[in-house]
Amino acid sequence: MADFVESAKHLVSAAVSRTTWEAQKQLRMRNKQGEIDQLLKQRQLLLEELATAAMTLYQQGALSQPQLARICVSIQELDADLRNREQQLQEIKNETYQPEQFAPQPPRDYTPPPVAPTASTTPPAPAGMGGFPGTVGAAGSTASSGPRVADKVPCPHCGQLVRVRALYCSSCGKKIG
Repeated sequence: MADFVESAKHLVSAAVSRTTWEAQKQLRMRNKQGEIDQLLKQRQLLLEELATAAMTLYQQGALSQPQLARICVSIQELDADLRNREQQLQEIKNETYQPEQFAPQPPRDYTPPPVAPTASTTPPAPAGMGGFPGTVGAAGSTASSGPRVADKVPCPHCGQLVRVRALYCSSCGKKIG
């Protein structure tokens, strides 16, 4: 029975590790695609500026090479950056999961030091706020002596810390992701 439980723990740990890796990969792909989209917008604005400047100068009979050269150089720089970001995006898409990279470490013979309760100890969180054993409470510490279950990341809208897999920010209430 103990072997079955150990096997199940290992299987669940491997599945969580793979899922976490896939989610991080998707996030990196989305961020890189956002960078590419921003560069394309900047390129389009410069092309429109180039067309407007060229037409205005042409209509005035004062088409000067330095003005066009500045805009063309900026467009070329954006094109090079765009190709670099597209290559990075393709590399992210081509990444494969390597289970040994995220394999759980074998348990060590570690006994945590005893914790003596003090007057300054944080009271347990109410139910629904992380008061279940093994979950992260309001102060960010786990309710049991087990490993930390969830890390926190800043909300993209207000910057307050929220759980990694949170759907909504507990501070501003906006949807995350």
